[in-house]
Amino acid sequence: MNTTTATPSFASYNLNNEIKRISTYILPITILTTIISNIINIIILSRRTLRSSPCPHYFLALAISSLIYTTISPVSLFITYEFNIVLSNTPFGCPFQPFIIYASSLFVVLMLVCASLDRVFASSSTASYRNLSHIRIAQRSIIVITILVLIYLSPVLIIFQWDYIVNRCIQSSSPIIIVFLSTRVILYYILSPLIMIIFGLLTIHNIQSQLRRVTLMNQGGFAHRRTENQLVRMLVVQVAAYVFFSIPAAVTYILTTFVPSLNTTFINNIRTITIVWQQGTYVFATFLYILSGSVYRKELKKLFKCRNYLGQPLRLITARLRT
Repeated sequence: MNTTTATPSFASYNLNNEIKRISTYILPITILTTIISNIINIIILSRRTLRSSPCPHYFLALAISSLIYTTISPVSLFITYEFNIVLSNTPFGCPFQPFIIYASSLFVVLMLVCASLDRVFASSSTASYRNLSHIRIAQRSIIVITILVLIYLSPVLIIFQWDYIVNRCIQSSSPIIIVFLSTRVILYYILSPLIMIIFGLLTIHNIQSQLRRVTLMNQGGFAHRRTENQLVRMLVVQVAAYVFFSIPAAVTYILTTFVPSLNTTFINNIRTITIVWQQGTYVFATFLYILSGSVYRKELKKLFKCRNYLGQPLRLITARLRT
C-alpha cells in the first residue's frame, strides 16, 4: 500500500526536477530567440512595402503583443525555476502578472483572427467585401480590440488578490468567477482556432475561385496581387503553427480547470511542459515568415543591406585611424 502511494509522488518529484533542469537550458534560448525574432518582425512589418496592406498591421500588433508576453511569462517561469523566486508572490505581481499574461496572449490570438478575416475580405470576388480590407479599418480594429481585451480581462485584477494575513497570492472562487474563467478557455483555446480554420478555408476557396477566372491585369496589379498571396501564405503558416503548438496546452488547461480531480502535482508538471512547448508559437514566427513569404525575405535582405551600407563609413573611419 505504501509502495503504491509513494510511486506517483516519487515520479512527480523526478519529473519536477527534470523540468527544472531542462528549463534552465531551454527557457533562456526561448526567451532570447523570441525577443530577437519579434524585434525583427516589428522592424520588417513597419517597412513601407508591407504597410501598404492591412494584414501586416495585424502582424505588427501581434509581434508587439508577443514581445510583451515573452518578457512576462517565460521570464517569470525561468526565474522561478532558476532562482526560486515567484514574481506573482508580491502585492503588485499577484493581480498584474496574470492580467498581462492573459491579455497579451488573448490579443495575439485575436490579431490572428482579424488577419484571417482580412484575408477573406481581400480575396473575395465581391467588391463590397474587398473594400472592408482597408488599412484604416485594420488600425481602428486594433485599437477597439485592445480596449475590449483590457475591459474583458479586468476582473482578473480582482480575482487574484494578495492576502496580507498569510502573505501569499490567492485566487477567489465563486460560480461567477468559474464562468468567467471558462469563457476565457473557450475563447482562447476552442473558439478562436475554429474561427481561424474556417476563415482560412474560406480564403483558400476564394483564391481558387479567382484562379479559375481569366483576368487581365497590368504589372503593378500583378505585383500587388503577388504580395497579397504571400501574406495569405504567411498567415496560413502562422495559424497552423499556433494550432500545432497550442493544442497540448489547451488540453492540459481544460483538464486542470474543469476536472478538479486531475489538478495534481503530476498533471501540473505535464502542464508546465505544454506551456514551454506553447512558446514555439512566439519563437518560430520570424522563421515561418522567412520560409513562407518571399516578400518578407526581400524586405529582410534590404534591411541587412541597409545596415551594411550604414556601417561602411564607420569601418572606413576605423581603418584610417589604424593606419
